[in-house]
Amino acid sequence: MLNEFISVAEGFQTSVNIAYDLYNDEKVKSFIPTTSAIDIIEDVMLSTASPSAQRARILIGAYGRGKSHIILVLLSLLFKKDRKLFETLLTKMQEVNPGLYDFVLEYLNSDKKILPVVISGSSASLTQSFLNALQQTLHSAGLDSLMPETHFKAAITSIENWRKNYPDTYKRLLLELTESLDSFILRLQEYDVTAYERFIELYPALTSGSIFNPFLGFDVVELYEKVTAELCANGYSGIFIVYDEFSKYLESNIANATISDIKLLQDFAEKCDRSGNNQMHLMLICHKDIANYIDEKLPKEKVDGWRGVSGRFKHMNLHNNYSQMYEIISAVIKKDPQAWPVFYQEHRDEFDDLVKRFTANGLLSTAKGETVNAAIEGCYPLHPISTFILPRLSEKVAQNERTLFTFLSASDKNTLPAFLNSAEGDFPMLTPDLIYDYFEPLLRKEPYTSDTHKLYKLTSNVLRKVAPDSLGAKIIKTISLIYIIEQFEKLPPVYDIIIETFYDTTHSTQSISDALNELIEKDCQRRFEIADFRRLKNAGK
Repeated sequence: MLNEFISVAEGFQTSVNIAYDLYNDEKVKSFIPTTSAIDIIEDVMLSTASPSAQRARILIGAYGRGKSHIILVLLSLLFKKDRKLFETLLTKMQEVNPGLYDFVLEYLNSDKKILPVVISGSSASLTQSFLNALQQTLHSAGLDSLMPETHFKAAITSIENWRKNYPDTYKRLLLELTESLDSFILRLQEYDVTAYERFIELYPALTSGSIFNPFLGFDVVELYEKVTAELCANGYSGIFIVYDEFSKYLESNIANATISDIKLLQDFAEKCDRSGNNQMHLMLICHKDIANYIDEKLPKEKVDGWRGVSGRFKHMNLHNNYSQMYEIISAVIKKDPQAWPVFYQEHRDEFDDLVKRFTANGLLSTAKGETVNAAIEGCYPLHPISTFILPRLSEKVAQNERTLFTFLSASDKNTLPAFLNSAEGDFPMLTPDLIYDYFEPLLRKEPYTSDTHKLYKLTSNVLRKVAPDSLGAKIIKTISLIYIIEQFEKLPPVYDIIIETFYDTTHSTQSISDALNELIEKDCQRRFEIADFRRLKNAGK
């Protein structure tokens, strides 16, 4: 059984949530650094040493690219500074960027530390999100005294004053509320803007026409600036605000966001970039650039506002460096140091043949030798074509619940661990059809107008014509994935590729060829004369 000498690295059993995992040392230790990740860490680390640096950033990358994990490690570097947590990262830094390695060591050995503030969720009010996150952070750090009075607290103080000194006003308030007073006060404590607006609305009727406005000109950005100054007076170097999954806020609120919310982000970016020695950093984490969320049907003022927000932030992109993804996959798939060399030597011919064939056919032709070894030996038992497809498919359709990492680590059906526990044969390999089965729920949920969903529907119709676990079904799923990822230069849906995919399993070339011919006879495919493409055919048409 493969599970006797192959396992999954610890720390990949669940996805990273920055707010929940900020103090999870195991998550930090399990980080697998790539060159792209080190570039992002370098940019931020260097900005801590330069008073004039740009400190407002947007980190952009598709699901499953490890954005949250990178930022979790970065925040730990800036705040916790425990060198033991970063041995893997430091080793990689020393190898690829010795200057940064020396700089980070100097930072770790210094008395500098930056307090992380993590905002999560998709609250309709940015004011509430920023204030709530700051209050919770200061409370967790034992720094409640640094949180300034706000108009939310002032409203609560007024209610307490009525309860003690003005019982008639207090009773009228209770009658006017459509919820319990405890619930109302809790919402004020959580900086709920709608609760505050309700208090403002009721205040004149309760106080003979008075207007409640204790903090004329109150400004969230100025409040953060004051807290940062207090932090710096108490031994900190500054504050680092991360809005995790800012995409969710944009998806649900970009049309309804107020001009004041848009201005809040613009002002915050400008304040961070001018923060000098009292450092303020702001990082928004997105799946796409803000411009991709802007609906041109919005009022021109809001369109211009959101474009202005985007322009004030430094854009950092996690590029599609798939060779680095192969390295990550190989690092996740752990081989027993005693048993693996024995297995490798026993199957040296098979591994050498895979390297020869998949460099010759162009799939790995441009990769360096180390990358080829990572993609073939390091990623085993994934078939090389599975290794090629997995990160590209994950980037295209993955969501939080199903990504490249959950496929590699989760104990669910159709995952790598499930394959390790059940694989049979002398040299078993995980073929692309299993990847299709795992991501099938996401393919089904793609927008019905998308090409991916149309291919899914087409595939579902064709699969009804063949036995569920047959070689024909596996071929159909593989062809479907090839069309979904659209990398035809390297992975075209041709006869030779299908043979290459299943040749390394228990199937002979003849049986694969027979299965292809049977699919044609069942009207599941049609031959494209140009380039010998084999494409699924919708039998319903």
